[in-house]
Amino acid sequence: MDAEAEHPHLRPILSNLSREIRRPLDSLRGGIGRLLDQSDRPISDAERAQARTMLALCDDLDRLTRERLDGPRKAD
Repeated sequence: MDAEAEHPHLRPILSNLSREIRRPLDSLRGGIGRLLDQSDRPISDAERAQARTMLALCDDLDRLTRERLDGPRKAD
């Protein structure tokens, strides 16, 4: 982010915002994963495909959030 260079105090704010966005995504991803893993409640192929699409969308939103709000990762 260009604004970050001008306002270094934004880094912790953006990082916290990123975590707040990703937390419900992690919960949603876990719930969808449990739905797919339940053997006692079989789901249709259409439901399974929709759940996989939802997982992919969660992953995409997580990636975008990390890229835009967390910025580039520093080498350890």
